Amino acid sequence: MTSPSNGKNSMPVAILGGGPVGLTLALLLAKRSVPSVVFDARSVEQANADRRLLALSLGSLQTLGSLVELPGDAQAPIRTVIVSSVGQFGRAVIGERDVGSEILGGTIRYGDLIAALSDAAEANEFISVRRSLKVLSVRQSPSSVQIELQGELPFTAALAISAEGLGTEPVEPPSQSALIADLEVTGIERGTACERFTRDGPLALLPLPTRTASGAKSGANSGAQKMALVWCMSNAQADRRSVLTDGALIDELGTQLGERKLRVTSLHARNRFPLHQRARDELVEHRIAYLGNAAQTLHPVAGQGLNLGLRDGVVLAELIGADSAAGNDPMQSLHSYAQSRRADRAAIVALTRTAPAFFATRFAPIALARSIGLTALALVPNLRREFARLLMFGVRF
Repeated sequence: MTSPSNGKNSMPVAILGGGPVGLTLALLLAKRSVPSVVFDARSVEQANADRRLLALSLGSLQTLGSLVELPGDAQAPIRTVIVSSVGQFGRAVIGERDVGSEILGGTIRYGDLIAALSDAAEANEFISVRRSLKVLSVRQSPSSVQIELQGELPFTAALAISAEGLGTEPVEPPSQSALIADLEVTGIERGTACERFTRDGPLALLPLPTRTASGAKSGANSGAQKMALVWCMSNAQADRRSVLTDGALIDELGTQLGERKLRVTSLHARNRFPLHQRARDELVEHRIAYLGNAAQTLHPVAGQGLNLGLRDGVVLAELIGADSAAGNDPMQSLHSYAQSRRADRAAIVALTRTAPAFFATRFAPIALARSIGLTALALVPNLRREFARLLMFGVRF
């Protein structure tokens, strides 16, 4: 990165975390001629090798599309979402017409998204990416922050934006885990995603991109679609299912999916990860702001974590950019950021915290209420449209 002029404020913004949210924020700031330095403990090779599947809403795809060109074979479009609950009547189908677009969103592997964002950041004169470098602490002064680095001299910046991770505070072991796997599924149309609420927890099926880890295109058996499984459950159930044979787990999936035509024909790349859930009370501490996983780590139901983090970044970049262009101290923008993100953040945090328990309970009045709710989503276009827009774009005024 060169040292581009930035009005009265020449100090860069320090972004702690070189994941999708941190790199996207750096690119959004660069569009506003605000220099930044991104610090990440991982090497670019480690980041690019991460094969987790990310679900991106339409709003997130639009944000990313204004910054980078994502390879077509690295993405899988989501055109329809089917929402249902085991053992209950009511089934909602959210489609393209509900958001006035050809797609509702899409999926991409973490490493493929990082590769595209990293290439764009490395080519941008306003951004410096420093990887394999651990941040030890952040010290604040009235006019700047000092980033303490492992094995290097401290770095001084105008602001520090913590963009990912659970932080250094003690975190209690979570009581839930998610099983993930790649599947081949028959009886489902290309571009369809399923959110199935089971008594153990939400079960999602997401379209997989055609690109494989080697960069080649993957093929499925005739009539089958490549899909990713994300099944949330208690640790005890995860312990039990983790040691099942593929065939036994496929049988359990068949029982839970319930659709007559839907069949899982193969399963591989099985894994498990803990479901941490935490949201900070405050998004700003003087010259430090938090966004993405550093602000809130959410339950994966409805795939809202990354999308909320990207919306955080859009708002923060706009505010910092406006202050910088006016020659003001960019710290002034941080409290406006915290205020403006309050409603969207509260709505999504509440949704991801309450939906799994609401759909899992067998208490008859609640079971009836959720069936009526799914039926209402299916039958009332305006209700379905507003719910879809909440998931695609968050709370907007």
